[in-house]
Amino acid sequence: MKIHVYAGLKDYFEPEFEVEGEARNTDELKTLLVAINGKAEAMLSSCRFAVEEGFIDNAYKLKSHDTIVIIPPSSGG
Repeated sequence: MKIHVYAGLKDYFEPEFEVEGEARNTDELKTLLVAINGKAEAMLSSCRFAVEEGFIDNAYKLKSHDTIVIIPPSSGG
C-alpha cells in the first residue's frame, strides 16, 4: 500500500512511502504504522484516512493497491 502523510505526521514518517504487510482496515493499518514508528501512536489515533479523495472509516476494506492519505487533526487560527 502507498501511504501519503501530511502536517505533523511528517515528523514520524516520510511524506510518501509504502507499507509492507497486510492491513484489512484502518485499525490494522494503524497497527502496522505504529510498528514502524511507535512515537506516532497518539497522533494516529486521531487522524482521518482517505482513499481516492474520499474519507473512509474502519469498515472500509483496504486493498493492497490502495493509496491511502492520512490526515492529522488541524486547527485554524
